[in-house]
Amino acid sequence: MRFFSARICSIAGRHHATDDTGELPVIVATHGAALTIQLAKHMKRKLLLSSFPRLPAGALTGLCWGLFGLWLCGPVQPLLAQRTLAIVDARIETAGKAGVIDNGTLLVRDGKITAVGSDVQVPVSAQIIQANGRTVTPGFVDPYYVVPIGRKTQSSAVRTIVFRGRTFIIGGSSPSIATTFAKVADGWDPTEIDWSVARRSGITTLHVVASGYAQSLLAKTGRDAAQITKADGSLLVSVTNSTKSLNVLRVGMKPPSSSSRSSSSRSSSSSRTTGAPTSRPTSTGSAPTSSSSSRTSPTTALWADVRSGKAPVFVNVNNAAAILHVDQVMSEHEKTKVALITSGANAYLAREQLDPKKCTVILSPRISEVPNSRYRINVPSLLASRKVPFAFSLSLAQTEFRQAQDTPLFGLAVLVRGGLDRQQALRALTIEPARLLGVDKQVGSLEVGKQANFLIFDGDPLEPTTALDRVFVEGKPLDES
Repeated sequence: MRFFSARICSIAGRHHATDDTGELPVIVATHGAALTIQLAKHMKRKLLLSSFPRLPAGALTGLCWGLFGLWLCGPVQPLLAQRTLAIVDARIETAGKAGVIDNGTLLVRDGKITAVGSDVQVPVSAQIIQANGRTVTPGFVDPYYVVPIGRKTQSSAVRTIVFRGRTFIIGGSSPSIATTFAKVADGWDPTEIDWSVARRSGITTLHVVASGYAQSLLAKTGRDAAQITKADGSLLVSVTNSTKSLNVLRVGMKPPSSSSRSSSSRSSSSSRTTGAPTSRPTSTGSAPTSSSSSRTSPTTALWADVRSGKAPVFVNVNNAAAILHVDQVMSEHEKTKVALITSGANAYLAREQLDPKKCTVILSPRISEVPNSRYRINVPSLLASRKVPFAFSLSLAQTEFRQAQDTPLFGLAVLVRGGLDRQQALRALTIEPARLLGVDKQVGSLEVGKQANFLIFDGDPLEPTTALDRVFVEGKPLDES
């Protein structure tokens, strides 16, 4: 391919140039800062010129613009919308098998990663982001992002509290765990939630949950609001020391007995014979029962998946004793997987009961205090030494989450300096929660074929002076407006 002169003039808002012979115009299309040259003359030029008599320059120009129109309407047109993005000269922490790549290149096309490595060939037409001195990581996956869904968990009654000899009357009864089933996708309003905190913290995939007994959903971070990617998520249960909350887990883990099925079939047969109406299944969605009505409830399939080990159950426990209760219930089921959402202190107290084969601990990335003492403990490092899987939720401690937007990984940096392996810490924010949620084939690491959800930091992400520069979801930047 020969080089062409820079004689460019404007025609109908587009650009064209002539080659160094002056015989045939060259189509030039501009897109942003990139100048892409589409050469009409190299479509069998010799055949074209030998088949037609020499035409005036104006006629040749018209012919080439006609070819350009066909090019826009033909199969080449989609290539304009499928631009390639290249992040070059970056330190890439893949959270995958490739590990850390220095002076690496990340190639993105159609929202997917097409190449990552230190010797990637960058196409001439690619949009290039120079990332020298910067670090690229996968977008963070938050495994427990709580949102309100409009249900109440406390009554309008008043309660009396005595503090240091003074009596206070407070509206509302003591907060209780919701034991009626709710589906997050049916109750949330994404327009009423401030998603900018998640975006500025680098969270690109969210496991959106509600407190109490519910079914979650999966979403991706958007520029203005989160967008649902999977409406039917995992089963959520909150357990305290109260029997009512624990019964949701106990009853749900019991499969329908054969006696119940035979009893219900006899009841159905009797109703058809006598014409007597059968009892209707309850629509409250409360703790499932082993009666025939449970087979028609929306939770039946969810509990069946949990019992078979097909999907984990996410259990929010507010103290160490609740962890022991959950462990006792789950110990009777070999295939069951459970994700325990708790504090570092509670996980430390119940560490002996955490089964590495069944349990994954979800906690906030920070140093914890040993209860009733002044000692501090690096709980994730302790869990790693005991081979207990764990994942981090940046949003679990809401106050710190909102206050640490400028340095979202400060707590993680403290854990790493306290002995937690750096790569294991990064994996607990990315691929480990993705694997727990069953989306590790799509997100969680920078590998070929996965969605291009990634972050660009202006330095080492674990340094206190480093800032999160840009957030990309499926190859598109979520820049602040």
